[in-house]
Amino acid sequence: MAAYVVVVTAALVTGAIVGPVVWSAAATAEERPSVAVVTLRGPTNDANVNGVAEQLRAIRGNDSVEAVVLRVDSPGGPVDASEEFYLAVNRTASEMPVVAYVEGAAASGGYFGIVSADEIIVKPSSTVGSIGVIVQASPSVIEQAGRQQEQFVRSGPDKAQIGIDRIRTEMESLQRAFVGTVMYHRGDALSLDRTQVANGRAYLGGRAVENGFADRIGDLDTAIERAASRAEGIEGDEYDVYVTEPQASSPTLLLGNVSVQIEDGDGGTVGGEPEDEGQFQRPVKYYAVWGVPETNSSEVYIDG
Repeated sequence: MAAYVVVVTAALVTGAIVGPVVWSAAATAEERPSVAVVTLRGPTNDANVNGVAEQLRAIRGNDSVEAVVLRVDSPGGPVDASEEFYLAVNRTASEMPVVAYVEGAAASGGYFGIVSADEIIVKPSSTVGSIGVIVQASPSVIEQAGRQQEQFVRSGPDKAQIGIDRIRTEMESLQRAFVGTVMYHRGDALSLDRTQVANGRAYLGGRAVENGFADRIGDLDTAIERAASRAEGIEGDEYDVYVTEPQASSPTLLLGNVSVQIEDGDGGTVGGEPEDEGQFQRPVKYYAVWGVPETNSSEVYIDG
């Protein structure tokens, strides 16, 4: 019979440094194989993704863990952090079975992160998909790009140059990579073609199972059972389940109640108080997110 043990995140991260003590602490004299449940709730930002990556690193170094369930409720986030999420999950999936369970949403970068899982379990109310990229860029950066060329001596004509054409090219490149990753991992299951996948639509759980974005309807127990059934080192229900609890994270994405003023056909501006001028602000940032990234400054968003 499967036994459940809750392990706090801090202990698990420590285990990555000092060894697999945390996994054996609650075990019997003869350590049994286990399924580890790792949770990501909130945006795929640096803090959340780094925490999950540390947990997965500890799990990969522990011989008692035979499979992983990745419990996710995320609208996505910055592209760079979402890529880190995908790489951590993909590496883990190359070493042991990984089953994703969509507790609430796995949209945009949240879905990107779990797309390499061996199986994706959803609830009827789960939201998955929203494959696309949003660009965040300060209007002043674009407007001043031409004038700056006259103010600085550059080592090359493209050094630190920002313009709409370049932004669109980079966005399209990221979009192709995003869609290509989904097609690579889910292509055989999808009933949608590449163009339909790239249209950015999000789907509820039942529809996601029908079109191949997910594999079956179920709950966390379903995901645990499916992960155990895929593990070579687990026979029947003779295994332990370790549930790691994530640290609390403040959301950095706003999915509603946003005042958006449309400037032109390409995007809009989000108003707010100016950010701390002492902090370095990236002139251009790319998001894989279902909704509008929260910001405190006026930005232009180009929906992918």
